[in-house]
Amino acid sequence: YRHDNFEPSEHLALAISPNNYDKVINLDINDERVIKYLKCETINVNEFNLEGYCLICVNNYPLGFGLIKNGIFKNKYPANYRLK
Repeated sequence: YRHDNFEPSEHLALAISPNNYDKVINLDINDERVIKYLKCETINVNEFNLEGYCLICVNNYPLGFGLIKNGIFKNKYPANYRLK
């Protein structure tokens, strides 16, 4: 919990099945947004029509969580895992 709000962790993302979470963004491995996510950049996800914490997956394999507001996915990927 952070500031009395639930904030999902990277460990939870890697342990959970996408079928067990109601807000999932599933990208194809060839989607350019995958690399942007791994670099901890924000990505546009308007087409998913989601808000709040979402699980991001690649070909149904979970990568982590991010926070979506107004169609923009703000990355919660741990700093020590990021691509440079």
